[in-house]
Parts: sequence; structure tokens; C-alpha cells
Amino acid sequence: MKKIVPSLAAALLFVASAGVQTYKDGTYTGKAQGKEGEIEVSVNISAGKIANVEVVKHEDTEALMLGVIDNIVPEIVEKQTTEGIDAVTGATMSSTGVLEAAKQALEQAKS
Repeated sequence: MKKIVPSLAAALLFVASAGVQTYKDGTYTGKAQGKEGEIEVSVNISAGKIANVEVVKHEDTEALMLGVIDNIVPEIVEKQTTEGIDAVTGATMSSTGVLEAAKQALEQAKS
């Protein structure tokens, strides 16, 4: 029984890591429509992972974007994807703009 446990753990680790996307190192830019205008996002990839996401430029209300930046950006870095991230309540269009711009940048970074 003890011999099966390490093998099972190794198999589970392999399956868990198989779904993780790796990216080419560098800085990539994406643009998408927000509520009031275009949103530009910069995504920095280091060691094949999303290291940082920054909203470089936007035309949306500052108060709306602060909520989006404070909530969406850390979640992209934590989850290493834009998939499955919910929009900030009251800032749906701004949230969608940031997510779409980041997704566009990540498409360029796929290895």
C-alpha cells in the first residue's frame, strides 16, 4: 500500500500541472473597450508565469477603475489566467475591458 501512495501523488501532481499554461517571458500589451473608451493593459511574464498586470491607460472613471484594479488585477496574477474571473459589481464594462485586454496580451505570450 505504501508504494501506491507516492505513485498516486506523482500522478495527481502531473495532472494538476498539466492544465497550467506557461508563457514566454516578456512584457505584452493588450487593448479592449471599457465603459468610456479604450483600456490598455500591460502583462509581465517572468519564469513562464504572470508576474504582474498593469492598467497602463484608460478613459473610464477613476473610481470605477480603482475597484477593478484592486480586485481583478490580483486575481489574474493569483489564478494565472483571465478565465473564471467575475466582473466587479457596478463596473462590469470596465472589468470586462481589463479582462479582455489582459487576455489579448496573454495570447501573444503563449509558448
